[in-house]
Amino acid sequence: MNLSTASLPACSLLSIATLAPAALSMGRSYAATQASSPTHLSAMELSAMELSAMELSLEGAQALALEKNLGLQIEALATEAALFRFRATGGQFDWTASLNAGITDQQIQPGDLFSASDRNTQELTLGFNRPLTTGGTFSATFNTNNQVTNSPFAVDPTSTTDFVTLGYTQPLLRGAWRDYATSRQKEGEYDWQRQGERERQARQKLLLDVSNAYWDLVAAKAELGVAESGVDLARKQVDQNQKRLDAGLGVQNDVLQAETELAQREQERLLADTRLRAASDALKQLLFPGSDREAWARDLAPSTALPELVEGLYVPEWQAALTTAIDRRPELKQQRIGIDSAEVRLRRADSDKLPQLDMDLSAASQGYSIYSQEAFETATSYDYPTLRGFLTFSVPIGNTTARFQRKAAWTDLRAEKLRYDQLETTILADVRDAVRQAQYQIEAVKAAKKSLELAREQLEAEKARYDADQSTTFQVLQFQQEYVRSLSAEVLTRANLAKSRARLEAAQGTIGETKAP
Repeated sequence: MNLSTASLPACSLLSIATLAPAALSMGRSYAATQASSPTHLSAMELSAMELSAMELSLEGAQALALEKNLGLQIEALATEAALFRFRATGGQFDWTASLNAGITDQQIQPGDLFSASDRNTQELTLGFNRPLTTGGTFSATFNTNNQVTNSPFAVDPTSTTDFVTLGYTQPLLRGAWRDYATSRQKEGEYDWQRQGERERQARQKLLLDVSNAYWDLVAAKAELGVAESGVDLARKQVDQNQKRLDAGLGVQNDVLQAETELAQREQERLLADTRLRAASDALKQLLFPGSDREAWARDLAPSTALPELVEGLYVPEWQAALTTAIDRRPELKQQRIGIDSAEVRLRRADSDKLPQLDMDLSAASQGYSIYSQEAFETATSYDYPTLRGFLTFSVPIGNTTARFQRKAAWTDLRAEKLRYDQLETTILADVRDAVRQAQYQIEAVKAAKKSLELAREQLEAEKARYDADQSTTFQVLQFQQEYVRSLSAEVLTRANLAKSRARLEAAQGTIGETKAP
């Protein structure tokens, strides 16, 4: 059993697929509201409108944030751009075509009776070239040369000479073989994967922020209810004291004490109302991008209640939670990808240190005729082939650049591994704290419920004593204050429990996900 399957429905964080129906429902509700009213309204028009509160569940808030949040959209575009850059690196192995054509017309001053005085040459070269994933390069070239001359020694005054050449060059040491030739593509792929994890990290942070803001709003609304209950209790005490005074059973000071307490609780109610509005704006900031004045003018009505029951809630041991976090946290995945990318650069630097040893193979054929068609057929039939094979060796004296680039690549790899260890330590502490807080909040809710029940019983007992003239207004008000504080503390602990459950999922890298991506 893991946290996501054991959580209460009120505080469980569902996957995007699970959130989709809620998002669709919220989208229809929001679209209907937009369609029924103008997009841009003046402040006077907004104040005159009776805007109904937007009922919003936790799942609906998360789905709306995933759809509307601008920060997440920016990360998604960055991931798409990284994918395009990765695909662009494949162009290294595209075919390259080249064409070279020209005419040379010469008027030559003869040096003897046998030299040509006129020569006209038309030449065309067509070539195809393609780098291969082995590190080598394949080439195919066709060259035709048509010449017209008045030289008395020419076999024919008009002739065509064609050449067909197939060549292949393969590095054997520096820059050789697939691991080197595709290293740029591998780096591009790693950059794309790393950006994908950054987007996933932004999505998880958004879900956690929305969850915290949502529970803050629920708690603020409950706190307002508690403050209003305190006002009602104080008002009832004022009325009771006034009736006792009117009946000649009380004193004016009891009424004044109760009225003073009522005024203070009215002030606390106003403060709770202000906190509720601030919590609502904090959630709206995550859900409604831009300055849609109508959306900001509407009240939010959270429909997901704070968790009530804590019995049977499962909190994993920190060792198990850490194992999940190491596998799922996007920050660690990014760092592991960074290590892989640094290893690619180190292997490339190792290859660049080697001497240059290239093998060059070619097969050429020549065709000659007064007719261009015949020259072409002779060249392409390889009736007169020329086969060549060469080895070219070179090495830079000192090899300073390659040596220090290799040292830099090794240093970068070492730094990436140290960053991973540092990050893993930070995440270990984060997971332990999240587990500890989740365990504490469960016990805190139990304690707060017990404290609230005792405060309620004490208040009832003190009211009974007051009715029997065995207590004072001051003592009753004191027990009322304790009861109100217990109510507030019980609400706060339940909100903190819901937030701690969300934080534990975020610490494990599973928030909003049901399985590993």
